[in-house]
Amino acid sequence: MKRLFAITVVMLLSSAMFFVVVCAGAGPVVKPLKGRWSGTTAIVGFCSDQSPFLALSTAKGIMTLTGESEWASSVCCGPTGHCEGTALITAANGDVLILSIIHDFNPVLGTWEQSEVFTGGTGRFEGVTGNSTSSGTFTFTGQLTDSWTGTNEGMLTFY
Repeated sequence: MKRLFAITVVMLLSSAMFFVVVCAGAGPVVKPLKGRWSGTTAIVGFCSDQSPFLALSTAKGIMTLTGESEWASSVCCGPTGHCEGTALITAANGDVLILSIIHDFNPVLGTWEQSEVFTGGTGRFEGVTGNSTSSGTFTFTGQLTDSWTGTNEGMLTFY
């Protein structure tokens, strides 16, 4: 009986050590992302002398790692169309990706380009890092709110 108990304990400890070693060896996982967005941007205020325009953008879209999602960003823009700020992507289940963004738009062509750096998140995106690029078109509506569409592609690293 003692021998059976000792063998059981040794097997349990060996199994536990195996899983600790296997899990400790698991490194970060890199996953591609791709998405489509459509939304609006409004000039709502003042940022600074160098970047006088505060623009808020909201959108709905779908992205491979978030499914149906919502975009919200706040950027300060200069007269040349160069903007910098932050954004949040909220997945349908409430998990959030946090981004730092650099945005440039061309009012003559009606196009925009953006680079994003992912700096963390909540839920399954906690600790995530990565980069993506976005581009698209916008339409002046003649009001303070303009409409836009775009796509993004990049890679996220999960730790």
